[in-house]
Amino acid sequence: MPQNNEYCIRTYIQGDENDLILLFNKAYDHFAGLVPRTLEYWKWCILSRPNLSEEGIAVVVNADKIVGYAAVDKSGNILELCYDPDHGRKKIVSMLLTWCIDYVRFQGGNSVSLNAPVQDGIIRQACKESEFTEEPFPTLFLKVQDLPQLLKKIVGQENRLKRDFQETVVFSLRKVPSSCPNHVVLQIQNGTAIVLMDDEAKPTIKIEVDLSTISECVFGSRRRLYKAILDGRLKVRPLRKVIKAMKILSLLQLRNPWYIPGADFG
Repeated sequence: MPQNNEYCIRTYIQGDENDLILLFNKAYDHFAGLVPRTLEYWKWCILSRPNLSEEGIAVVVNADKIVGYAAVDKSGNILELCYDPDHGRKKIVSMLLTWCIDYVRFQGGNSVSLNAPVQDGIIRQACKESEFTEEPFPTLFLKVQDLPQLLKKIVGQENRLKRDFQETVVFSLRKVPSSCPNHVVLQIQNGTAIVLMDDEAKPTIKIEVDLSTISECVFGSRRRLYKAILDGRLKVRPLRKVIKAMKILSLLQLRNPWYIPGADFG
């Protein structure tokens, strides 16, 4: 992609938001647990915050193109920081961190914090050079509100279930809230996988499980799936299809890394 070595940093001006949203979604669209940015959501989680002003949003520009930005509140919390991976990544991140540190110091703050993706070596190195201290992230608790919608999104990714499976998998769910169905069908036929709400479906595989356990299997490791089967929290009928059921469930596990930026908290 065409670029030059001239990067400049300035504060946000009205009209930048559409480019910032596109950049954020490009940089983080492969992460699980992330809320995709829309204009309305970005204005709500950034511009509407009482402790953050437009002067607290830094924008890096190269050849008239926005290639990075950061939003930091007056208390020193960097709520969003992202960069265009097709440009000078380390330089952009270093410029943004330096700007945020100076801005918070000017506001009278004595510390700066950033919740960054643990897999991002560029941000990690820039933070290390800026003398940030790395702290462990607090435990994250998840609750599935709509299992059918979650399964629909998973089976729509990467066509991951389009294999030689010819199965009608019925999930018989226990301990579900009143808003969630206790009967979900995953039909895998002729190279396609669809999620149905069909009480009359005849299963070739029936999986009896509570909502908490199936959530563990989707969001956790394969080891949790094995453990759920061994300790009886997840039961497969008929028993001879346990191996195939495990293969299907393992393909339903989320593979994307997790990241939740500070702007999505509070």
